Amino acid sequence: MIAKYAKRLGVGAVVAALAIGVGVVVAVPGSAKAAEVEGPKVNWLLSTWGKRRGMTEGIEELAKRVSDATAGNFTISIQYGATLSDPKENLDGLKIGAFEAAMFCPMYHPGKVPAMTGLDLAFLPIFDSASRAKIHEVFFKHPVIAKEFDDWNAVPLISALMPGYEVMGRGKPPLKVADWKGLRLHAGGGMGAVMRALGATTMTLPAPETYQSLERGMIDGLAFPFTYAFAAYRLHEVSNWYTENLALGSTSCPVATNKDAYNALPQQYKDLLEAAKWPAYEHQRKAFAKIDEKNLAAFKKAGLTAVRYPDDVREELVEKVARPSWDAWAAAREAEGLPGKELLDFLLLQAAKTTAGN
Repeated sequence: MIAKYAKRLGVGAVVAALAIGVGVVVAVPGSAKAAEVEGPKVNWLLSTWGKRRGMTEGIEELAKRVSDATAGNFTISIQYGATLSDPKENLDGLKIGAFEAAMFCPMYHPGKVPAMTGLDLAFLPIFDSASRAKIHEVFFKHPVIAKEFDDWNAVPLISALMPGYEVMGRGKPPLKVADWKGLRLHAGGGMGAVMRALGATTMTLPAPETYQSLERGMIDGLAFPFTYAFAAYRLHEVSNWYTENLALGSTSCPVATNKDAYNALPQQYKDLLEAAKWPAYEHQRKAFAKIDEKNLAAFKKAGLTAVRYPDDVREELVEKVARPSWDAWAAAREAEGLPGKELLDFLLLQAAKTTAGN
């Protein structure tokens, strides 16, 4: 798929040439508003997959703000449906300049960005999207993570935030740590590993099959992004409980730009991207809040029990299964020649600072 777009390799040179026009307002037909930020015509393609959804609302908002501020002179065209590249090849596409920007998830190809997979660790003490955005941004600036981006000729732009994972299921609600033993759960990656450490049996199913599997008793529960994934697959219709503060973790999906295309931008466009980032994160937070409000009302109407763990119970979960999994991740990175323990300590420190409101 990437080869199809190899002809775009010269985009950096084109953008650089256009940059000669910096400071000139280019008229946009039908535009009723003058540019707040003047500059040349630049059009970026951003490769992603699926369709517009909660996790892409931040990207959509950033693209809108950039276009609005330049009266359409700087546009980021978000290409859904994996039309530009397979999700597992988006980093490769960035490296060769097949497109100017792309979203990627380290869990799809952990060998490409092993240090970045630290954000996918289960039970990290990150409890909301605002905190997650701050921690992702700081983590991206760590020298080891910055080098991983640079190795792929990429520059971090924004993170497509996923909500924290919770579990929804049927049968007896797991009110205590011991209650997870023997449960059959759909849970993958690091989250599956920690649930197995609690005595659960885990498997990974195609998302469209989860409703029928839960309904027929093939599984007892599922770990999914809260709340929208549960509602998207109507799992609340065949469940009777869900956790609301287990905070299993989340998956990270950064959006990065091709380094050459980024460097070719005039400084005012770089500044604009940075200025648009945090309002975009806030827009995404509000979008998720609206989704949660609607879905929680549906869960309540369906009569589901909300399982909320006291702090001491959740701390027991963390000490029993999370810390060993964190240490194992750090040791695996050390074996690869990366400072795994330093990265883990850095992540936990940033999470603690964010939680404390610093």
